[in-house]
Amino acid sequence: MIRTFPIANGTYFAWSNSLKPKVSNNLTLRRTLIGIVALLSWSAAPADVEFVVRGVGEPLEGNILSYVDVVQFGRRSRLSTRDLDKVLEDSIREASLALRPYGFYEPEITGRYIRHSPGEAILELTVDPGPPMVISDLELSIEGPGAGLGELMTWQRDWPLRPGQRLDQVEWENRKQGAIEIARTFGYLSAAFDVHVLELDLDNNTASVRLRLQTGERYVMGDIDFGEHVLAPGVVENVARFDRGDPYSTRLMDDFRTDLWKTGYFTDVDVREFAVSDVDPPRVDLAVGLETLTRNRYQGAIGYGTDTGFRLQANFSRHPMSHRGDRLDLGIGWQELDDEFRLVGTYRLPRRNRRREYWVPEVTLKFENQDLEFKRDDSDEDFLRLANGDLTERHFRFGRLKVYNIGGGEKQMFATPFVQYLDSERRFALVDPAVSPQMTADDPAFDRLLNGRDNALSFGVDVDVVSVIGTRFRTRGHRDRAWAFIGDSAFGADFDFAQFYVSTRRSYVYGERTKLLLRAEAGYTDAEVDNVTVDATGGPLSLSVTRLPNFYRFKAGGSQSVRGYGFEQLSNNNVGSNHILTASAEVEYRFLENWSGAVFADIGNAFNDWNDTDLKLGVGVGIRWYSIAGPIRIDVAQARDFDGKPWRIHFTIGTPLL
Repeated sequence: MIRTFPIANGTYFAWSNSLKPKVSNNLTLRRTLIGIVALLSWSAAPADVEFVVRGVGEPLEGNILSYVDVVQFGRRSRLSTRDLDKVLEDSIREASLALRPYGFYEPEITGRYIRHSPGEAILELTVDPGPPMVISDLELSIEGPGAGLGELMTWQRDWPLRPGQRLDQVEWENRKQGAIEIARTFGYLSAAFDVHVLELDLDNNTASVRLRLQTGERYVMGDIDFGEHVLAPGVVENVARFDRGDPYSTRLMDDFRTDLWKTGYFTDVDVREFAVSDVDPPRVDLAVGLETLTRNRYQGAIGYGTDTGFRLQANFSRHPMSHRGDRLDLGIGWQELDDEFRLVGTYRLPRRNRRREYWVPEVTLKFENQDLEFKRDDSDEDFLRLANGDLTERHFRFGRLKVYNIGGGEKQMFATPFVQYLDSERRFALVDPAVSPQMTADDPAFDRLLNGRDNALSFGVDVDVVSVIGTRFRTRGHRDRAWAFIGDSAFGADFDFAQFYVSTRRSYVYGERTKLLLRAEAGYTDAEVDNVTVDATGGPLSLSVTRLPNFYRFKAGGSQSVRGYGFEQLSNNNVGSNHILTASAEVEYRFLENWSGAVFADIGNAFNDWNDTDLKLGVGVGIRWYSIAGPIRIDVAQARDFDGKPWRIHFTIGTPLL
């Protein structure tokens, strides 16, 4: 005969008359009495008791220890000798109960005491869990408006407790909770199991499982009360990625809180949610508490990377500068590579009566000392150093940023039509005595490479699509970027040119341990190329040099490009090129909570001639540590297309998606 009875949170259990379950209150009472006896007996011939479980591993061993440890005082408790037999008897009984959540109802448990010295004892339990409780039949269903949700359908498909499998009540509870979390993540806030029954037949050692999830209606976004703040109407109100009536999701709420912080306007952000269930459709209203102070922020950083060497950086921000919500950002930095110094200033002003639109002017000043290095053979890792000099760039860009919400706000597109002006000046001096200054004077193309000034006014558009969720190893999503601009002598450029560029970075997580990272980029420039022959050390040297200013040239190689090759080492003559093609595939496997290993392959090059792309291959392995400061990545990569196939170490900090 099968009998059923309700227990906590509505689940029904059943048992046969051959065995009746213990009532939890009796178990608590018994443990309390044992604890009182233990406390009273400490002063009378105490014995140190340590519990040891043999015959089973985790999680059974851990659960048994949590049951049998005397009144949860710890792994070691002091009991008088006369109580040891009582403790042994109760420990065997409680160990039997500890096995039941994992589907073992007929264990064989023996126990003994092992004394090493007077006053010390080990209580050893030897456990044979016996045959498991096996699931005989399963009824698992999802009903309601959310029944077609892909994530819930996957949950149902992956349900592990199927006929023929061992009953695991811990897994049962975890999986049930997982379904509720999925439903609520997508706005089904009233989701609940109206049927959740386990029927246990202890005579036949079988279990029948019945579960039915009712999703209820999906909640929508309701009203937002921003309270009092000092910013002009529309500034804060335009931060939300959703409109009233859009479907609710926890991701939208997380993004909303993050976006409020990222504005930099507020010293404190408090977003409270209020579910309103007695309306159709049900909704979630928000009350936002904001503290806004005009403030200055100072930041500094010192670091090192294999691509840049040592680097220093300092930043200043003032936001908001006024009730209009405008902000100013200034940054200054230096890096060891090329002794580069950079100063960047950005001002951002929300447009009046234009939702999610901003005026964004930006000024960049850059100074660096460069070597002009060239190769005789593209398979040779070494360069010939012909000249050294200074490069100065002054760049101004003015754009109108428009933020578009895509997929209900789960990702955003940042589109910026812009006009930009570049003033670039270079002054190089020959360092190879085999190159005749007179010869360079007779060759305008080579002289233009060494000395000159470029002024370029161009118009274009920049598009950036970002969708990144998760933290540490589980960070996933994508970032896609594209730009196109054109410069023409008709509106002030020294020469005609046009450039187009697209790139993508994508991260996929499979299960708990595996991640796939993919990236690719392609760039094309319509700009003139000079072919120059120079009599250098070792004989004539053929050069292909674009007339494109250094600021716009493509270069490949390095930890974020083709690993195994030096930073920006891959291009025509190491001075940059008109075009670029790169791609990468990487697989990560997590072996500890915050540690993973990786294998990867990168390929690509920057070049001036599409008939001579000469793509370079790099392969390697790496290790990742997901620290509080972000992922720290160390890669060892081999340049497969250089003579000798040399190895190179790459070190970076930060997510590869951004």
